[in-house]
Amino acid sequence: MNLSLLKAMPSKFRLALSLFIVAVLFSSCEKSNGSIGSGKFVDDRPELGEKLTFPVVSYTQSWDSISTKNPAQVILGNYDDPIFGRTNASFFTRVLLSKSSPDFGEGTICDSVKVRVAYSSYYGVEGDEIDLKVYPLLEEQYDTVSYYSNRGMNYGPAIADTNLVLGPRDTVYNGVDTLVGYLSFDADPSYFQTNVFDAAIDGASHFADNEDFVKEVPGLYFTDEGEGSSIAGYFNLEASGSLIELYYHTGEDDTIAKVFNLTFGQNFGDPTLSYNLFSNDYTNAQFDLDMMDTVNGEVLTYVQGGSGVRTFLKFPGLDTLIGKGFSINKAELSFDVLQGTAGQYRFPGSLIVIQDQDTVQRLIKDYQSDINSTGGTVARTDIREFNYTFNVTRMVHDFVNDREDILPVFLAPSSSSGNIHRVVLGGGMHPVIPAEFNVYYTRSN
Repeated sequence: MNLSLLKAMPSKFRLALSLFIVAVLFSSCEKSNGSIGSGKFVDDRPELGEKLTFPVVSYTQSWDSISTKNPAQVILGNYDDPIFGRTNASFFTRVLLSKSSPDFGEGTICDSVKVRVAYSSYYGVEGDEIDLKVYPLLEEQYDTVSYYSNRGMNYGPAIADTNLVLGPRDTVYNGVDTLVGYLSFDADPSYFQTNVFDAAIDGASHFADNEDFVKEVPGLYFTDEGEGSSIAGYFNLEASGSLIELYYHTGEDDTIAKVFNLTFGQNFGDPTLSYNLFSNDYTNAQFDLDMMDTVNGEVLTYVQGGSGVRTFLKFPGLDTLIGKGFSINKAELSFDVLQGTAGQYRFPGSLIVIQDQDTVQRLIKDYQSDINSTGGTVARTDIREFNYTFNVTRMVHDFVNDREDILPVFLAPSSSSGNIHRVVLGGGMHPVIPAEFNVYYTRSN
């Protein structure tokens, strides 16, 4: 710097300039704790920097339970999968009054009950039969409780017990129109006679609104108690056609059939509540959970919706980046789907990466970014080839530069509470489609 120019400056400016120079010199000597960036630029294009490929230890483990409160769809079926074994899916739902304070009149008799629930989809091979049972719950279900998939149920005698086919394309006649896409069956009128008609006629106060009604009439539990079938049904309780029709007459001279509807909650503000329950039996699965190699990993790895199996991941060697202060420019995980494992069995639309620390599970930090997508959506790479790829840049930066601890992570479907979709992935030990983990970084100056 020109000394004469420095002398010519006012004293307060000379002091500020001196402090700035000291700060710059100090920061240039301070050790970097790394950053998340795009690396160097060459001809205005970002260079990802040096590439490191780390091995992936991948293996399959069972999962205890998940929260399934108010899922996107409820699931029903004791479903046998040729690769994953058996999954039993059942569900609870509240039932609501279509009209508050109903006035039925003395001598009202419930003649018959029709239950109709709209399909939203199905999983497996359609057309197989299930052994459906529907039970009334005996305990109030609370809005403030987080209901889990392994919950025990306290219910009374069955109000429906029937064998029927899960056929999402079958037609149902409702007395006026022919409908497509509904599960329909009869239920026991005596339950509704006691809990709806007689109670309302006697002036029970809980018919004033649905908030009070669900305290006294908690809801219904739907389950398949058959020996196993090739299909599980997905159902939309909020569809306008999903309801329970109570056919009744009042007095001996009443020859005109009347109907009063109970719904599962289609209106805004309805106190709806539902949850799925899952149990899994891997006796006939193509993998053995007791024989998993958690040190070297497996050739194949498995992911399933509901409370099914998850793929756990470890990254040997990633800890060598701890303390280096490298800028992590990009990190990517990639898994190929094993060909021939789909057919009628659809893949999860997307998978998510969850870090597992001391029994506490959280999404990795990449999901907190509003700029870069974490990915994980299934993508077709060829006619019969599919892949899941994840951007895990922030996860790696967090592990090696902030946390300085490499946590195990696992893969799960993004909407496990409302589907049992599954997928078979190439593991880290697969000779043809191994899992890949690449990290691009630049060294700090």
